[in-house]
Amino acid sequence: CRMSRQLDQKNYKTQTSETLSMPNLVWLRTDLRVRDNPALYYACQSGPVEALFILTPEQWLEHTISPHRLALILRTLDQLSKDLATLGIPLRIVETPSYVASINVVVKNAKAIGATKVFFNDEIALNEARRDKKAIAALQTNGISCETFNAFTCLTPGSVRKPDGTAYSVFTPFKRKWLTVLTEIGLNILPSPKAQGPSIEPKQAPAKIAGISKSFGQELWNAGEGAALKQLNAFCKNRADNYKRDRDTPNVRGTSGLSPHLAMGVISANQCLAAAYKVNGNRWVGPSEGINTWVSEIIWREFYNHILVEHPRIAMGQAFRRETDNLPWNQSTELLESWQKGETGLPLVDAGMRQLNTTGWMHNRLRMVTAQFLAKHLFLDWRLGEKYFMSKLVDCDIAANNGGWQWSASTGTDAVPYFRMFNPIRQAERFDGSGDFVRSMVPELANAGKKQILEPWKGGGFAGYPAPIIDLAQGRDRTLAAWKSMRADIV
Repeated sequence: CRMSRQLDQKNYKTQTSETLSMPNLVWLRTDLRVRDNPALYYACQSGPVEALFILTPEQWLEHTISPHRLALILRTLDQLSKDLATLGIPLRIVETPSYVASINVVVKNAKAIGATKVFFNDEIALNEARRDKKAIAALQTNGISCETFNAFTCLTPGSVRKPDGTAYSVFTPFKRKWLTVLTEIGLNILPSPKAQGPSIEPKQAPAKIAGISKSFGQELWNAGEGAALKQLNAFCKNRADNYKRDRDTPNVRGTSGLSPHLAMGVISANQCLAAAYKVNGNRWVGPSEGINTWVSEIIWREFYNHILVEHPRIAMGQAFRRETDNLPWNQSTELLESWQKGETGLPLVDAGMRQLNTTGWMHNRLRMVTAQFLAKHLFLDWRLGEKYFMSKLVDCDIAANNGGWQWSASTGTDAVPYFRMFNPIRQAERFDGSGDFVRSMVPELANAGKKQILEPWKGGGFAGYPAPIIDLAQGRDRTLAAWKSMRADIV
């Protein structure tokens, strides 16, 4: 049974008293919250519930999950277990190597509690979707039915279509139709389910997973639904109105900081949109340009996830624009390593990469700057950058990460034109003119003046800081020539 979020609210039928006596298993994944969680909410409406989360460290490491995200998952599970325990719902935390092995874990735990039905929210990524299809078949073979829901995006992938029924591949018309669809169906936030009994003792996640301690990064990333909702409220109250102005300045706290919570489902897109709608005078496009811009960014997240469902091949290392796979990408390991370490000699690029390496997060403007430098000036394959970001980002959403990289590399849907390249020096002038952010991340340049910090090599350089690994003009010319040659070959 596949239900969209919108149909859930209206069509989910009240169960009979006989059904209500049967236990249900809720399989939690990227939905680590009790509010606005359709699988959990409807499972509780139809009977007593136990919840399950499966740790799959080998699978995650194969997908190059970041250490910061691993640790945050463990801390979030501890908070979620407490929240569920107050509702009388036990959370089973089980570790198994892979997604394939997790299928047997779900079946085994459903049988252990005598469940006749398993509830879960869909996951959009390709391997996860394949796992779920096999899990449904395995459960059905064992006489256990499934109820699945959409919860990772606001609008169910496939529900935003052109008049001819095909999917959008350009953001602006997608956004217009997305807003039309949302306005028609409305936004309904599910409450926390009612307690099914007295509070119980919560379980705890392991202290370590894949060699990463639960406490790793805890000074940077707060865990749990309560922390996420508090952060959302603080953003809407204090910073949202200035979001359009401040979001591109890395030395200013101008963004919501909610991306790690959204990526793990600790807070839903619906909850963010509902808060924005209220602050913006109960309108999707209202008087606050900051809120309007933030809502647009949430719709970009929706767009990329819808694209991934429509074109799952992009999760397998394929470019959305197939012809771009003919580009003769540079294969320099030395250049790649300099970029990864933040030792390119271009201060803003290096500051962004060092922020990523030390915190597991990078400011969105810098994600574009560093990505374009890799794919355009160094002309290295964008997939190398995509994989590296996956291995470091605490907030990595495969669809948004892939979409951002393909946008920057001009290989994706609605991507920046191939001849448009962010010049990292000009970007630094615009968004870190004082140089304060660069100084905070690149200690070798701590004593550089305002002009020196843009092009430190022109002032004789600074001890320990490298000269640029590439001439920007030469890199640009080489990239343009490669693109023009590729385009000529396909014409």
